[in-house]
Amino acid sequence: MLDRITSPSDLRKLTQNELTKLAAEIRERMIKTVTNNGGHLASSLGVVELTIALHRVFSSPKDKIIWDVGHQSYAHKMLTGRLDRFDTLRHLEGFPVFLLSRKVRTTLLALVMPVLLFQLRLAWQ
Repeated sequence: MLDRITSPSDLRKLTQNELTKLAAEIRERMIKTVTNNGGHLASSLGVVELTIALHRVFSSPKDKIIWDVGHQSYAHKMLTGRLDRFDTLRHLEGFPVFLLSRKVRTTLLALVMPVLLFQLRLAWQ
């Protein structure tokens, strides 16, 4: 299912069961890639459903999504058309670990507000 997602708008077409399967596929891909290439895993795994919810509720790149560290944005990058490069994470000239907001319109660097997280939890249900 993950291979069929090329933009955040694709998420709005999925059922709740499909979203759950997608989250599992994202985690599996993260674990495999970080195990092979190194990197931070916990913060990425912790925001998979949040990332899916953000992209279902908001219209990126028009609505800006804000991350506090680049490692939390792995799922975001996979869901915004960059899955094909994810396996090159931490390789020379490979997929960037850090956020590059000057180059990628769908990414900004800052803090996600706790109130927003609560609202997204309600929207996810």
